[in-house]
Amino acid sequence: KRFMLPYPFSYFNSIWGFRKPLSQRFGLNWFQLIFTSIFLISLSMVPIAIQNSSQETYPLETFIDDVYTPLTDEVVQDLATNAQIVDGKLNYSGTNPSHASVQIGGSISSNFPEELLLHFGEDGLLISKQGKELTNIHYQAITTESFQSKESLMQAISKDWFQQNRVYISLFLVIGAGFLFGLNFFIVALGSSLLLYFTKKSRLFSFKTYKECYHFILNCLGVPTLIAMILGLLGQNMTTLITVQNIFFVLYLVTIFYKTHFRDPDYHK
Repeated sequence: KRFMLPYPFSYFNSIWGFRKPLSQRFGLNWFQLIFTSIFLISLSMVPIAIQNSSQETYPLETFIDDVYTPLTDEVVQDLATNAQIVDGKLNYSGTNPSHASVQIGGSISSNFPEELLLHFGEDGLLISKQGKELTNIHYQAITTESFQSKESLMQAISKDWFQQNRVYISLFLVIGAGFLFGLNFFIVALGSSLLLYFTKKSRLFSFKTYKECYHFILNCLGVPTLIAMILGLLGQNMTTLITVQNIFFVLYLVTIFYKTHFRDPDYHK
């Protein structure tokens, strides 16, 4: 046997070129294979975690459906004309504080139907649904200038909401991304390994056990994962990273098949 580098260096040595991924598919045990799988998923998530840490805002409508629907032109015009925010406090001088699903100033009226309600109170924006508080947003990015248009008000609300719930939202996004990356990874890795394992009785290929098939697929996923991670660090979104990883994996697999026909050099069966 050739001298094998210690793990994890042996894995990184086996992912380069078009013959090493096949020839070096025996060195790792199951624990090392599982650890490597988790490591590759974690590499994919590094750009997502960095992107989340640098975000200044996130759309509130992602978590609360149709949250901005009550902000009609009439409501925004009323706020722009009659509302001011000074030192984080809202002052309202209008005579019509109640709109459909929106109330400006005062305390929450009991006349509202049990549906989505936006209450622009003195200290912050309270969003509730069916009488239950969904979120309470203090006025920070939301300023008097935010009332000049619906778009600017939506952006300000989303920014304040994100800044005040940053830890929980970022954690949710990272966990969600990890689930999607993990699901895609294991579908690709386990599925491809199973297809290769079905060839074990064929005289055309060298694969004999599921473990060596999975080892080989992990070797093939190394370079595509690194490429996807680099693109993520350059700002590409999660959907693009998953697509790029899968495309490069397929191209790499096809190229290795062209070079080796999935047969070891001394395979004569």
